[in-house]
Amino acid sequence: MNNAKKPHIHLTQDSRYERVIVCGSPDRAAVFAQALENPVLVAKNREYHSYLGQYDGVSILVTSHGVGSAGAAICFQELIDVGAKAMIRIGTAGGLYDETRIGDIAVATSAVRKDGVSNLMVPTAYPAVASRQITSHLIAALEAKNIDHRDGVVVTSDLFYPGPMGDDLELFARAGAIAVEMECSTLFVIGALRKIQTGAMLVLDGNPLKWSEGHYDPNPERLKSSMTSCLLAALETLKSVRLG
Repeated sequence: MNNAKKPHIHLTQDSRYERVIVCGSPDRAAVFAQALENPVLVAKNREYHSYLGQYDGVSILVTSHGVGSAGAAICFQELIDVGAKAMIRIGTAGGLYDETRIGDIAVATSAVRKDGVSNLMVPTAYPAVASRQITSHLIAALEAKNIDHRDGVVVTSDLFYPGPMGDDLELFARAGAIAVEMECSTLFVIGALRKIQTGAMLVLDGNPLKWSEGHYDPNPERLKSSMTSCLLAALETLKSVRLG
């Protein structure tokens, strides 16, 4: 078996890497790691920073994947190569419903595939769907703490600043999509193809349909409480999820 260090995340195969939390920001990964027992920085290369620790005696890996689907896909694939069997993304997103409040929590049940990389892997008709077991555990963990949240379809798009062609977020908002972000569809498709369990929780930092009204604030302090709630729900889920 080839156990060489992966070229981007700089990890080698390890049974302790079965349960993983992924997030975009290396700084956020460092903060998340502090919720673990005895966290250790086990690899650091480019945007990919990985910390290993324990939660109630269960090994948990926290890894940052950067911004956007292409770089994140590299991270997800290499994490699976080194042993990941369950992966939960925690990140920020823009809300697509009128009453969006900064700090709202969304659980992604599936994703519209407006990313580039998954469309190079399988046809667009192939759905991007989170794992039922992980999604139900995440929702149950939030409900157990009486934490308000929404669950539903999100839009994954590589486009952050629209160009002359504009975007179709209003269309997806009318169709009931609850948020837009940049990596979930890639995670869900790769998870299905590689036969691992995946899920995602998102903290909303505004509404891109109302940016002209100033409805956007990615300030971590305003999102801190919701991020902590998501992290604890993810840790409880990974602790109890059945692998295999």
